[in-house]
Amino acid sequence: MCTNIKLTAKNNDIFFGRTMDLNMSMFGEDPGIDLDVKIVSMPSGTTVESQLKPWKSKYATLGICTKDTAIMYDGINEYGLTGDCQVLVETTRSKTSEIESLGKIPVIGEEFVTYILTNFKNVQEIRNIYSEFMLTEQSFVYKGNDLQFPLHYAFIDKTGDGIVLEPVISGGFKLYDYIDVMTNSPEYDYHTVNIRNYIGLENTGVSEKKINNQLALKPIENGTGYGLLGIPGDYTSPSRFIRSFYYKNMIDSFDTDKGINTLYSIFRPLIIPRGLEHAHEDKQMTDYTRYWSGYDVNNQTVYIQTGEGLAITSKKMDTSLKEITYTDIQLDDHVYIK
Repeated sequence: MCTNIKLTAKNNDIFFGRTMDLNMSMFGEDPGIDLDVKIVSMPSGTTVESQLKPWKSKYATLGICTKDTAIMYDGINEYGLTGDCQVLVETTRSKTSEIESLGKIPVIGEEFVTYILTNFKNVQEIRNIYSEFMLTEQSFVYKGNDLQFPLHYAFIDKTGDGIVLEPVISGGFKLYDYIDVMTNSPEYDYHTVNIRNYIGLENTGVSEKKINNQLALKPIENGTGYGLLGIPGDYTSPSRFIRSFYYKNMIDSFDTDKGINTLYSIFRPLIIPRGLEHAHEDKQMTDYTRYWSGYDVNNQTVYIQTGEGLAITSKKMDTSLKEITYTDIQLDDHVYIK
């Protein structure tokens, strides 16, 4: 379960964020496989050690990764192309040999964000060639374990253009225009239709309602919030999509210096606390927001806060680097005390 949102400031600067909601340890917080998540800075010209076929990065990239792998969950490159991956249970794959026999390029799903960000400058370049890629059924091997997440992907750039790619055609992709939010299953076209079921939502209060032109009903507490009465509040992906879409489109316009704060604020009702989503009664591990990340696209800076503490770790793109570097993410509750 994950959510992403894109916001645009008054001066057209872009901000992009996501929640990473997962039932697997990412920061050593749970027993079992731990994904050892760090901030990665990957310079241009670096050989990316794919488990399928290594490639050389064309562009410097900054993002959130599993250390010492080609897995990047979300990130940004030096031209401002930004993207993430999220769970989509409808994902399909094909054998590498079958993909190559079709003259297509096989990619491992867990490496796809890294591949795109290190090879493309903007969304239009991806539009021009996305049909040449297909997901292979080859699993990503991590610490002796086969990892294979069913994934779809969103990418945006500094112009505001955005796409969603869903590998639902035997490993091949469907492309959708991104409407500034994305969650999980069902496929994207379901969500873009479903938002119409909530067309009556408003961001204004209600002062009085007359019934049959006679009985006047006054709202509780001066009508605050009544315009959004009925918006779904659960954590299913269709409900999170509705909240994300309407919140994103109803907030006040903002200046770019308030961008990250505004982005973080809109995610607060989407962050899932630990314990609310156990897959089964006998499963101790819970699906919750392991981290939130936000990107100041124009300033090429990432901010990340984990579910383990209040601290936010920030990192800015450094195109002068010559080798891959990793930055630890703060897990504490550090706050300013006066």
